[in-house]
Amino acid sequence: MKSKITSVLRILVCILTVFTVMGTFGVTMADKLYTSEYLISQADKTNTYENAYNSLMKRFSDNYSVSNIPIDVYEKSFSAEGMKSSIDEKIRSSFENREAVIDFTGAEECITEYFEEYAHEKHVIKDDTYEAKLAEAVSFAKKTALNEADVYSLDVMKRAGITGKLSRAVSLARKYKYACFGALAVLLIIMILLKRPIYWAGTALFASGILLAVPATMVIANNMIGKFSLKSFTTYTLVTGTLDSLVGMVQKIGFIMLAAGIILIALYCIFGRGEKAEPKPEKSKA
Repeated sequence: MKSKITSVLRILVCILTVFTVMGTFGVTMADKLYTSEYLISQADKTNTYENAYNSLMKRFSDNYSVSNIPIDVYEKSFSAEGMKSSIDEKIRSSFENREAVIDFTGAEECITEYFEEYAHEKHVIKDDTYEAKLAEAVSFAKKTALNEADVYSLDVMKRAGITGKLSRAVSLARKYKYACFGALAVLLIIMILLKRPIYWAGTALFASGILLAVPATMVIANNMIGKFSLKSFTTYTLVTGTLDSLVGMVQKIGFIMLAAGIILIALYCIFGRGEKAEPKPEKSKA
């Protein structure tokens, strides 16, 4: 009877360990990934800075029929390096819960210079209409640049209340991260007390690895992320590139857990067979 109870307890502890390993993996990922540093690194890895700058120039070029401002004016007003700084600032300001501080002095000067040259050549009077058109052109350039710099659509998510919910969820995950590690330590101690810890720890790691590696492998094999459809090419490459990186990371960690579980189970099968069998209750003699 005691042997059966011990076996049941081992199975329960193993199941709890699997859930705890998955939970610990989840909160650790949330702690590491939902940061401005990670999002900026992904923007760099997915060629987002260059894509955003090219997209900005295309928008200005497409707007020529309305603004009559040549693209070379905007090319002098904005640079690829300036776009990189703007994107990084938009990401950092969102995480720091403040307004983004982006310097558009150069753009204002270039657009103003173009208007003055045009007015001089065409003998345009600098009246209220002129000043209104100039202010409208500068405002459009700033707004367009800000929209292109928000590559993760953080402003949209903030207005929808999504970023607030994400921040609270991640804060909660960070709060209980060490509790998860503590729970794992307690479960390991219980495994040791119940004996055969190598086998059951290996089983828990094997099961956890399966739960991570199999879904990630299916996503990669079926190219599910590549089937996403987004209007903006910049956002598409950034989102799909980031998701590919995350899925690849999950798959890698899953296979590591899987391999570790197999090794532990193999070690138990090789060396653990020498353990003394659990004493069976003696039958009472008649």
